[in-house]
Amino acid sequence: MKSTTRIVAALAAIALLAGCQSSTESTASEDTTQLAETGALPVTVDHAYGSTTIETEPQRIVTIGWNSQDSVLALGKTPVAMESFSGAGLENGILPWDEELLGDVEPTLLDSTSGVPFEQILALEPDVIIAVVSGITDDDYARLSQIAPTIPFKETAWATTWQEQMSTIGSVLGQPKRAAELIEETDDSIADLAAGSPNLNGKTLTFLSGNIDGLTNYCADDGRVILMSQLGLKQSAGSAELCGDTQGSVTASREQYNELDADVIVLNDASGQGLPGLMGDKLFADLPAVKDGRLIQQLGLARVMALASPTSLSVKYAFAELVSKMNGF
Repeated sequence: MKSTTRIVAALAAIALLAGCQSSTESTASEDTTQLAETGALPVTVDHAYGSTTIETEPQRIVTIGWNSQDSVLALGKTPVAMESFSGAGLENGILPWDEELLGDVEPTLLDSTSGVPFEQILALEPDVIIAVVSGITDDDYARLSQIAPTIPFKETAWATTWQEQMSTIGSVLGQPKRAAELIEETDDSIADLAAGSPNLNGKTLTFLSGNIDGLTNYCADDGRVILMSQLGLKQSAGSAELCGDTQGSVTASREQYNELDADVIVLNDASGQGLPGLMGDKLFADLPAVKDGRLIQQLGLARVMALASPTSLSVKYAFAELVSKMNGF
């Protein structure tokens, strides 16, 4: 049964969960800038675990999971806390396109890889928790909702498109019109890249992640494959056959490597160690696309994350560069 979560007083939440408190505090100052559009709030957002009502414009915003902070920042607000990212090329846990907009502000960085950090979030006294690209469970949602109104994914964990993410967060922040404008601007920029790359139309694509220990093959409904399809690229027959009816991604065994060939192969390589290892495997190195130099290595965590779950900010960071490389084939 669907339930409606309304804003609760911070003192009530603290009393309820007092045993979970920690001393963690955000160094980001509360953003009291009023950006909500007239008549946009209150708003009720339906989602996988019911519905949540936002009565007034949120100021103390916490984001968890992948990249919801991107849409918050793009809409002119600054989270008091956001997810931390660690990997090659990142020194401070913040993705470069977010760092640019944060400036000197230092939000609290959260790590939800081993579970939602409830105590840390509670101590921040948020007035909204945004987790639209996450894997929070029904129990997580119930507990988070005792802290502040919580917005999880609409239907499926980790499967929110960047357009849906922006639209949802725009509604939560009282900026639905601005969110729609940002979606249109981003779609227009992708269309411009496609128009400038007519040679890519109809070419086949296999999008992979992995190393010598194994490869992940991304399927047609994955965000990065959808993004590439906007250029006119289509999933290679072998990649599609490996996916079958599976959504998201499938593991490709060494015996299936010969099915991965395409006009273009893109390999996520966050550590920089994936491609060198794979090139030592003859089954991979002998793929025609690899031998002919039609493989693009997405090097470093930032480039991998930019397309893994694209947003209006990350697309600007990495997509044009990738398209330029493909146009060189």
